[in-house]
Parts: sequence; C-alpha cells; structure tokens
Amino acid sequence: MKNRIRLLTMLLLASISMNIHLSAQDTLWINTGEWHQSMDTMSVLRYNASAVFDTSNVALINPEETALLLTVINNDSQAHTFALDGLDNFGVEILPADTITFEVPPMAAGTYRYFSNNQRGTYLGLSGILKVGLNMPNQFHWNLSDCMPERMDSVDVEGELLDEEPYVPRYFSINSYTYPNTTLDTNGLVALNLGDSCTISIVNSGFMDHVLHFHGFHVKYLTTTIQSSRIGWIKDTVPVLQGEAITLLLVANQVGIYPVHNHNLIAVTNSGFYPGGMLTLINITP
Repeated sequence: MKNRIRLLTMLLLASISMNIHLSAQDTLWINTGEWHQSMDTMSVLRYNASAVFDTSNVALINPEETALLLTVINNDSQAHTFALDGLDNFGVEILPADTITFEVPPMAAGTYRYFSNNQRGTYLGLSGILKVGLNMPNQFHWNLSDCMPERMDSVDVEGELLDEEPYVPRYFSINSYTYPNTTLDTNGLVALNLGDSCTISIVNSGFMDHVLHFHGFHVKYLTTTIQSSRIGWIKDTVPVLQGEAITLLLVANQVGIYPVHNHNLIAVTNSGFYPGGMLTLINITP
C-alpha cells in the first residue's frame, strides 16, 4: 500500500512538473521616450522588459511548443492593440495605464514579430522579436527599422498621419542603433570563436523591404514567416520583406572582422551621411 501511495505521489508530482513546463510567462511594458539621431529628436514607443524606458524593443524567448502567458502593461497615453505573426490580432485594446494578459498558443521553432498594429504604435516603433525554440548557446537578433521624423511627429502630435508626401526615411537602424553605434550592441554584433555556430533572428519592423549583404560568410535560412520557399537556401545576400521574420544559421569558419550591411546605399547613411544606418560587424576570433 505504501509503495502504491508513493507511486501515485510521484506521478502527481511529475504531472504538476509537466504542467509547469507547458506554460511560460513574461511581461512587456509599453514605454514612451526619446530617440536621438544626428540633429533629430523623435518621440518613440518601445516594448521594454521593465517600466524603465530603453531605446530597443526587447527580444522575447520562449521554448518550442510551449504556451506563453504574456502580460502587457501600457504606460502610454493612448490605447494600443497587440498582434503576433501567425495569429490574428487578439482583438483587445490595452487602454492607458491598463494591464492585459494574452495567452499565446504553442508555436513552432523560429523567429516571429510581435507588434502594435494601430497607427501610433506602428509609426512610433512598437515592434519586437519573439524567438521560439532556438536552443543554440550563441544567439543574436536584428530588429530592422527605417523612419521619417516628419511622419513620426505628425502621428505623435496630431494623433494621426497628416503628411501625405512620399515616404523618404532619414534613419535606418538595427535594434534602434545606427552605425557606428551598432558595433556597441552585444545583441547585434556577431562575436564568435572560430568553429562556433549561431542563429541570427531578423525582423523587418520598417516600412520598406531591406536587403542585407554578408561579407565573408554564407548563411542558411532556417525559418521565415513570408518567403517559405527560401528555407534551406544558403546565401550571402538576404532580402527581408516588410513585416517578415527570419532565422539564419551562421557558421564561423574563418577568422577576421567582416561587415554586414544593407545593399541600398541610402540605408547605410545617417541623415544622408555615409557611413551609417544598417551596418554592423561579424567578429570571429581564434
């Protein structure tokens, strides 16, 4: 009888343990702040890991095939929606000073974009990266963005986009950094030892397509949310469509420092001055 009770207890504990691992939890804060670039200061919104404003949207990490209870706290003065690649808009507005928990169902391994799809959230930069089931010890991420300060100011001040002029972005960033500051970002600068491998999660949060060119390396497509025919391709040039999320595999097979940059010349400038924008480095040491 004692052995039977002990066995039932062990099964119960195992069941409880399994249930714990089947659901993860995380929290996002919608924060307001300022983003300084050259002669421009822009009011922006970011998804942060705490109530303290940070210029970069936080990258979330979740195990494969595990539900995620995601709490979003809105510190902005306006309501926001919440959306995630592969899922419809959750259909609930997060009011100012409100807190809502969303249940994200289990997802396959890969890189996804989470974002606010109302106009204020879209133009002021509420868009981040969710990594699911990427188990490599070396992981990096690039959240690509382009912005036109006049349009951002219109949305921020007027509450809606009033500028109907052609879209001419002035700044191009990776994780909200523009070169040379991209080289100071430990999440974006790929630093590896010879023979190591890593994943690079990329999301295009901007308003135009971007094409990234790798010097020194070819990378392999592991996942993508739009261009599924490219999965398995090995390339040195990677187009990232607007709203797309991609996972790449890079193998550090040679020593040296190599650039990765946008193939569009204007996208490697800061307000027209070269070099700048979407340019970062791969640093492989012996």
